[in-house]
Amino acid sequence: MPYTAQILLAAPADVQTGLRRAVPALEYAVLLETGQAHGAFHEPLDRYEWMAAGGAHRVHRLATASAEDWTAFSAAWRSKPTWLFGVLGYDLKNAMEPTAFSRHSPEEGEPDLEFFEPEWVLTCSAGRLVLHQHPAHPQTADSWWERVQSLATSNPGSKSQITRDWTPTWPAATYLERALSLQNFMMEGDLYEVNLCAMWEAQAHVDPLQVFVALQERADAPMAGVFKSPSTWLLSGSPERYVTVRNTGEAFRVYSQPIKGTAPADSPGEALRASEKERAENTMIVDLVRNDLSRVAVKGSVQVSRYLQLRSLPTVHHLVSTVEAELRPSADWLSVIQASFPMGSMTGAPKIRAMERIDQHESARRGWYSGALGYVTPEGECDFNVVIRSLIYHELQKRWKGWAGSALTVYADPVAEWDELQLKMRAPMAAWQESASREFGQKQNPTTIPQTPLDA
Repeated sequence: MPYTAQILLAAPADVQTGLRRAVPALEYAVLLETGQAHGAFHEPLDRYEWMAAGGAHRVHRLATASAEDWTAFSAAWRSKPTWLFGVLGYDLKNAMEPTAFSRHSPEEGEPDLEFFEPEWVLTCSAGRLVLHQHPAHPQTADSWWERVQSLATSNPGSKSQITRDWTPTWPAATYLERALSLQNFMMEGDLYEVNLCAMWEAQAHVDPLQVFVALQERADAPMAGVFKSPSTWLLSGSPERYVTVRNTGEAFRVYSQPIKGTAPADSPGEALRASEKERAENTMIVDLVRNDLSRVAVKGSVQVSRYLQLRSLPTVHHLVSTVEAELRPSADWLSVIQASFPMGSMTGAPKIRAMERIDQHESARRGWYSGALGYVTPEGECDFNVVIRSLIYHELQKRWKGWAGSALTVYADPVAEWDELQLKMRAPMAAWQESASREFGQKQNPTTIPQTPLDA
């Protein structure tokens, strides 16, 4: 039986706040938000202002996925299409590409794939709230809202305790060494572009929902979200859309919006757009995405509908391009993931060689970082972000992780790229530090984030 739908007559802002407070009481939950609090660019592909899902009727979890695991997961959804919410970890790549591998140990609590079929889904569009419920978990919209409110009030929060503040797992000199090594491979013609990432860690008890609220207040991220599993939280302030699949009524279309090109918000945005280096990086990844989508697209339908579009957010400027195509009748959202994951903006070109060099040069598995968070509808539409500008919290260990990366080309200045990594970590770390010293809902002045110079 399909999910049933009811209108919820309540103030969207009150419901959104209640859901944010209720999430810790749920075993599995997702919040997806499009921002726009600061008048950010309105993206035509945004279907909802925000949405949420909770309760796990069924869980799909692949700790280390194989090609056979992915085939079985795909067959299960195709045989019984339903709502799914969850995360694709970066190392799901090993199930997509026969030559891909990971030399680092798996990250406990960050499986290659973790989706849940929810008991309920709530969508907000143009101020209209619609509650979708699994047929095995029926209730009235009013009783559902009463339950959310009771869960919200049962989460008073607790005092933050910091054992170890944020520190990079690499000294800056190590990043420089690895970046120069990759540029040597580029000079030999081994690859053209690669995304080198570094990790920061902290040890503390900090309320993850406070961190997410503070992060959205700062970043106003258009592809933001929270994913909570029994052991791990993903708090994403992502600005980037990996893929969305939409039914136009005549056919399914797929859209991808790779970001390449980043500059501080206090710098001239047009200078970013005029930068030959940044334009070249974006163009390389656009070509890669076009190639990926052509594997599942109707011949001749792949197009770049928006090229090098300047997007300005509260903390950064970005260059974003939009690649779209009509899917073949035999293809679906699972086909799109298999053809394009992991996204080119987080790997490089050529993609397979870039993934190999990334594995050789980075210090650990990326886990959920540079994977994707999103949802799938029973009708086969989907929307996934790129997990960047995000923090991951392993609740039992009180361990926090954050990653940042940037595109290296043969002409890149590794010193400037290291500075870009710190720029990208600034908003998540500031939100975390702010949340560590305030009660839920209270304001505080922004915290200064210590910078790590290249000679550290």
